[in-house]
Amino acid sequence: MALKVEDLMVKNLITIESDSSVKQAAESMNKYEIGCLIVCKKGDAVGIVTERDLLKRVVAKAKDVKTTRVEEIMSSPLTTVKPATEVEEAVKLMFQTKIKKLPVIDDRKHPIGLVTSTDIARFQPYLMKIVKQLNARTHLLTETERQSIKNYLEKGEENDDFETLVNRCRKMQTLREDLDLINRFLAKTNLEI
Repeated sequence: MALKVEDLMVKNLITIESDSSVKQAAESMNKYEIGCLIVCKKGDAVGIVTERDLLKRVVAKAKDVKTTRVEEIMSSPLTTVKPATEVEEAVKLMFQTKIKKLPVIDDRKHPIGLVTSTDIARFQPYLMKIVKQLNARTHLLTETERQSIKNYLEKGEENDDFETLVNRCRKMQTLREDLDLINRFLAKTNLEI
């Protein structure tokens, strides 16, 4: 069974309304000791404001924190996932969009959680153990399966279990792709955390 976003996500989500001031956003982040807030408009998630947004779009530009609205400086459009999304898909999405914080929304587009690269990295020891176990296996195929593949490649012969073997090989290819993704993720998190 694959690990789902809902298994990792932070559920005590702190949000802020889009028409709130940047000062209110900074105060909330400070109060709850968090690095971002999900920005909502009428209950729907419409953006995210991070510490980086505050630095780049407020502090560096010397904007007035009392009059500048969160909607003016938030990152938008918001990249989101559903709780049933597999963690592997969430990681791919985070890499593709170059984000470290991924809001989780329900079917009504209301925010219900947040997954960060740090949350995912907490599973690094577990993932490393899986990678080591899988890499330690010297033979993924049985001798019979190996012989069936050789017969097919050399003579074009298919045996009774040929379709089952093809499906197993497809799963192994997916496993190899997953291992590659996990290895790339672990390498990147080691550099960034």
